[in-house]
Amino acid sequence: MSTKISLDREGRHRGATARGNRALRQLRSYNCLVSAVVLHPMTSTEFNQLRSRIVREFAAEQVNAGNWHTQDAEQLAAKELRRLLPEGLATPGMLLLTATIDDTIFGHVWIATAIPDAPEGEAWIYDIAVKDDLQGRGYGRQLLRAAERTAKEYGATALGLNVFGTNDVARSLYESSGYEVKTLQMHKPL
Repeated sequence: MSTKISLDREGRHRGATARGNRALRQLRSYNCLVSAVVLHPMTSTEFNQLRSRIVREFAAEQVNAGNWHTQDAEQLAAKELRRLLPEGLATPGMLLLTATIDDTIFGHVWIATAIPDAPEGEAWIYDIAVKDDLQGRGYGRQLLRAAERTAKEYGATALGLNVFGTNDVARSLYESSGYEVKTLQMHKPL
């Protein structure tokens, strides 16, 4: 099956709709990916690097969202990470995976397959990231799909995640991948 796409002089789809433009952007972004994404368990070295990055970034996100004070943020983030991963890489129900294409690391994903008090069959993405220099080229979408396949292999029938409201790029990726808003927190400084 082939599809003909007509473009105008500026490279826009003729008679374009928002949905059509999104599909065209997706097609363009897939051109850079010719090999399959492979997820493998993180090494101890990869985990230690990830742990440091998650603490820094989660602390900064919480401060930017107005949830934590700067002076306490890294300590609170480290405490939360210890709570979620008390046994590090060996924590039951947690998959900490490195993503590669052609044996080159381009990102990672952290999936919880067993979540207390969650509906049966629901898995959760705690963290997903692509290296900064590779963002915007379709790797995130491919990594998300690989994470979905992996969660399904572990028995998940649904996959959830959180995204900060200011992260427009990630929100767009998740929405265009079929994720729907289930809860929405709002904030107004007084």
